[in-house]
Amino acid sequence: MRGAMADAAIEVEELTQAEGRKMFAAQVRDRLGMQPEEFLQRLDSGEFDDTDDEGVVRLMMLAPFAR
Repeated sequence: MRGAMADAAIEVEELTQAEGRKMFAAQVRDRLGMQPEEFLQRLDSGEFDDTDDEGVVRLMMLAPFAR
C-alpha cells in the first residue's frame, strides 16, 4: 500500500557552494534585515539559542550553506 507522501512530487535543486551562500545571504537580509556575517556571528555567540522565532530557526537551518 502506498502512503500519501509517495504520490507527492518533490522537487530538489542542487546548489553550488556560491549559490548556497547567495541564497543564505538573501534570506538573512530579507527576514532579518542584517548582513549574513552578523547573523552568523550572533548565532555562534549563542544569541539565538533559546529562540522560537520561526524565521530565525529557518535561517539557523540554512547556516551550513554559508560556511
